[in-house]
Amino acid sequence: MRGSSRTKDQGSSSKTQKSPSVSSVKPNLTIQNVVSTFFLGRKKLNLKTICSRARYLEFNPHKFAAATLRLKNPRCTSLIFGSGNMVCTGGKSESDSRFACRQCVNILQRSGLKVGFCNYKVQNIVGSTALTKPIDLIQLQKDFGPYTSYEPELFPGLVFRLRKPKIVFLLFRSGRLVVTGAKTEEQIHKFWDGFYHVVLKKYLDENDDLRCSSEYRIRNSNRDYNTTFFYDALQ
Repeated sequence: MRGSSRTKDQGSSSKTQKSPSVSSVKPNLTIQNVVSTFFLGRKKLNLKTICSRARYLEFNPHKFAAATLRLKNPRCTSLIFGSGNMVCTGGKSESDSRFACRQCVNILQRSGLKVGFCNYKVQNIVGSTALTKPIDLIQLQKDFGPYTSYEPELFPGLVFRLRKPKIVFLLFRSGRLVVTGAKTEEQIHKFWDGFYHVVLKKYLDENDDLRCSSEYRIRNSNRDYNTTFFYDALQ
């Protein structure tokens, strides 16, 4: 009997314990794009002759001053400039971006070009995620005015800028979020974790499920549009 009473007490105590809410759990950030640059070791390149030798190269000087090299695995796009600089975009991680840059150099070397792989650097990492609750953008702008930029008549998103490092958070009413400006994967995950727990967690709308940006803007607009002048002009 005592054992059964203990089990009942344990069961009742476990039921009374509050389970963590869904909004308190930080969503994972997915890296969408890694932008990196490097130098081929030659300052002057004739892109027309390079395109005639190398396969998979696209070059139209009337549209853009760089040649385009597209890779399938990893799915990246590289731009080759006449100055010898290359820009690689589309990588899903730092390792994928570096591997894609190495692969571009190998393709050019197999075509008979004497180029190298120098001064590799990650310029920007972009990540995105989706929250389970909508965000109170207006209150967030009021509390962090100098760090934010929110013009719903021009753009539905709120821009939150950090000073050091220069990481930018793009927030939408629906809960969608984009992070850009980081230089490493560790940096973007570190500041996303801090931004969510210190700032963003407090501005999730628990009692309002409105996610449409236009309806949110109209509902919180303080402007009263007077259209009587239009009807007066028709008379």
